[in-house]
Amino acid sequence: MNCPGCSVEMTDLEGDHETLRKCGDCGGLWIDVSDLRRILLHNNLPGLEQLGGKVDAEALTGQCPDCQVDFVRIDGGDRTHPLHYDTCESCGGIFLESEFADAADAKAAEQEIVTFFRNFDAKRKAKAAI
Repeated sequence: MNCPGCSVEMTDLEGDHETLRKCGDCGGLWIDVSDLRRILLHNNLPGLEQLGGKVDAEALTGQCPDCQVDFVRIDGGDRTHPLHYDTCESCGGIFLESEFADAADAKAAEQEIVTFFRNFDAKRKAKAAI
């Protein structure tokens, strides 16, 4: 599978129950939506539907490497600390850009994914409290 961010072949990071793919060039990470849901659940995080976020219809995000459907960008956070991920409307796969350069294996990638979505959820909660 080629990276949606830079078209370089992604490397599989095999784990116990999931297959993550990482781009060695840009550091982007691809994960199947069912694997992501399991990771979120096992780390006491809400599901994607509850995490919210806002669709950025203007973002040029590329296409899903699995089914060649255009991605949709989901924005969270705020102007000073923007967070976003890209998702495929067809298969639900998730692409996280350039945030995971240190993830050398599936366990490290999973921890970085958890950290990303904890931050995403914290920004959502902070906005709701205002």
